[in-house]
Amino acid sequence: MAIVEFIDGKKNKNGQKITYKSLASVKRLIHYILREDKTNENLMGGVYCNYNTAYDEFVLTKSNYNKCPKTEGEITDNRQAIHLVQSFDKGEITSELAKKIADEFIQHNEFEGFQIVYAVHTDREHIHTHYVINSVNYETGYHWHKPKDIIPALQKWNDELCQKYELSITQKKKEHVKSGEYRAGQQGRSWKAETLHAGLAVKQVAQNKEEFISLMGQLGYKIRWEDSRKDITFTTPNGKKINSDKLGFPKKNYLPLTKEALEKQFALNRQIEQNKNLSVVREHQQLKQSLLQFANQIAKDNAYNEYPFQRQWHGNKLEGEALREWLHEQAKGQGFNWEQEY
Repeated sequence: MAIVEFIDGKKNKNGQKITYKSLASVKRLIHYILREDKTNENLMGGVYCNYNTAYDEFVLTKSNYNKCPKTEGEITDNRQAIHLVQSFDKGEITSELAKKIADEFIQHNEFEGFQIVYAVHTDREHIHTHYVINSVNYETGYHWHKPKDIIPALQKWNDELCQKYELSITQKKKEHVKSGEYRAGQQGRSWKAETLHAGLAVKQVAQNKEEFISLMGQLGYKIRWEDSRKDITFTTPNGKKINSDKLGFPKKNYLPLTKEALEKQFALNRQIEQNKNLSVVREHQQLKQSLLQFANQIAKDNAYNEYPFQRQWHGNKLEGEALREWLHEQAKGQGFNWEQEY
């Protein structure tokens, strides 16, 4: 049996109301749910964001829509994040299954367009999953104004997933989610983010245009890269198309998969291969080998076919570091102090 509840609005151990009305509180919350003594990389995930850089990406989205506080310590009228916890009965579930359920749970249509970072915690007798949701919608810029009475709908969706994996549910919650709602949840909303993460992974290892197209092909993507066209067109394994000028944060000029951005990285990758520091060369080659193995795994195992880079690929630490570096550059002179705790 699993219970779903919002944490914001409740009281902490000191009797203070939990509000998450500052960026600093969101930063601490994300740091908490990703702590190594509570979870591990296999039990983490992100939607519309990389869990390694989730906080920075939350802030960037807020800034993109002019809804970002001037400092991390500023207390705002609106919540800066929403905190949701899904708790399972003691001994009823494995951490791996809890992660699988989490991957499907966040596909509910109530979460459409919202960035979410989540992690399964195993440090207590009962396994539980923390979800942190950005309060500003990544796609629309609208603020989260969903009432607490959406909990019954989320609990129904939760119960449907528990039934799917033969877990118990509460007697009062036996009502099934309607088939249309189930299908909407199953469809998912993050194919653009998946394309971005796949492209970033290949970008880290490819040395030229031809190798980039070949490696993306092994991942199931078709690439249209022509000299006569300004943009590159990515076609996903499911046939959806998107141009390189739409992958990233166009309004903030973060477009990491344009022709220019890729050619610069290819040149850097060629330099790395010629580096006299063998450890650097070896690390780069290992990353490439890991990507090839991952591509084979995706082709063989259907369980990896839906958003594998957001759920399973751990080479994205390099992607996260690259994005973090860019975000720091963008933040200069804008009043943000990314590292200071308030």
